[in-house]
This record gives sequence, structure tokens and C-alpha cells, in this order.
Amino acid sequence: MVSQTILDYRWIGQRIREIRQQRGLTQQQLALGICNQSQISRIEKGVESVSAEILFQIAHKFSLDIRIFFDMNEQQIHEIQSIRKNIKYLQKKHMYQELLQYIEDHQVEEICRYSLMDQQFVLYQKGNAHVHLGVVDRGLPMIQLALKLTYHCERIPALYEIEVIQALAIAYGLDGDYRACIGWLHKCLRALHIYREGNDQFTPIFYYLSKAYSDTQDYRTAIEYATQGIRYCANHQIGYYLDQLYYECGYSYEQIGQQFKAQQCYAKSQLLQELFGVY
Repeated sequence: MVSQTILDYRWIGQRIREIRQQRGLTQQQLALGICNQSQISRIEKGVESVSAEILFQIAHKFSLDIRIFFDMNEQQIHEIQSIRKNIKYLQKKHMYQELLQYIEDHQVEEICRYSLMDQQFVLYQKGNAHVHLGVVDRGLPMIQLALKLTYHCERIPALYEIEVIQALAIAYGLDGDYRACIGWLHKCLRALHIYREGNDQFTPIFYYLSKAYSDTQDYRTAIEYATQGIRYCANHQIGYYLDQLYYECGYSYEQIGQQFKAQQCYAKSQLLQELFGVY
């Protein structure tokens, strides 16, 4: 019985650490208003039991149902981790129909019912899949609802929320609401500047900002953001979206009559696609 209790503490600590890291929080930030950083460290390592009061406060800070810490065992935690990994793989490969089928076949929404963050992840992925399959009117409300599960506009979005906001912005752009698209993308950009350099999330934000401004025929601003993205890739040795950034830059140069610069950008985009494939 004692060993089972110790294991429960270990599972609880593991889950707290996982969620904290996914939300981009330090132990000090999580501890603020609850306990001290060293106690959070000991709880996460499973070497100290956690009181019901502290656990309730942690759950509240995470916007979680506290039952997640009791109704889940280690196997269930690993199951959710595996689900997230598989969904991200299908998203990365642009296998959106398969992604939707995976969520349905594996009863993912039922498995992830206790955590708002897990619910958000699944709902956002479903909405994003529908958007990329061309059903924007179905996908957009899903992404909106997913974001509302954890995010309130008066604060800076967490890193895990930025991905959802980016998907929301893309959906707005595809729906023709460029004002909303650009507004949300700028919110992402401001938040990323507050966090850390070298983050791969910068490059798609620069790309979609460039594309959105291009779609509104503000070609000079489109060039500005595409150029920022290209420079960011060069400074941080990132190839993610680089070919598309060059293409968008070339397209906007072409629209304002600067054919030579346009052809230079197109050539670089083509070369990157030939060397590394299309992202």
C-alpha cells in the first residue's frame, strides 16, 4: 500500500512537470502564490507528497479538473503522450483526413476529457485539419472554441497557445477576414519576442504575415515581413519556411514592378525546394 502511494506521488509529479513545461512555465512561475520553487521541484521528482490544498491550486492554475491527478495512472499518461505524438506526426505530414480518422477511431476526445489543455490540443487539431481540407466554416469555430478553453485576451499567450492562435489566424485569412488574421499574427509575434530567440515558431508567423499583407495588396509591408523572416532564418540557421518566404518576397516585388528582385527571390525559392523539398 505504501509503495502504491509513492508511485501515485511520482505520477502526479510527472504530470505536473509535463504540463508546466508544455505551458512554458518555470518552477518559480508555477510556485508563485502557491508554495516555493524548491517544493515544486520535490513534488515533480516524486520525493515529496503534495497536499490537497496545493494540488487544488496547481490544478486551478493549469485550468485542469483536479481529478486528472487521481483518475489517471502512468499508463494513461503515456497513452496521452503517444496520442499527442501521433497527431503531431499526421499534422506535420499534412495527413489531415487520417488525423481526423485517428481521433475518431481512438476515442481521443474521451481519453483527453480531464485536461483543458489536452482538450484544447485535440479540438484545435480537428479544426485545423478541417481548415486545411477546405472546410473553413467547420474548422474555424473549433479553433475559436479551443483557444477560449485556456486563453484570455488580457494576458500574453503561452507558447502552447501561440500554435493555436496561429492556426486561428490562418483560418481567418482563408475565410477572407484579413484584419483578424493580421491582428492575431501580430499578437503571436509580440508574445514570441517576449519569450526566447531561436524559436521555430517565428518563421511561419513572418510567412503568414507576409502572405496576409500580400493578399490585401500591401506589397511593401509584405516584403518587409518576408525579409524579416528570411533574415531570421539566416541568423538562426533555420530552413523552416525559408523557400516560401523567398517566394512571397518575390511575388510582392513582382507586383510593384521590381522584376529583377522578384526573379532573384523566385530563383532562391526554387533552389531551396530542389535541395530540401517543400516544407
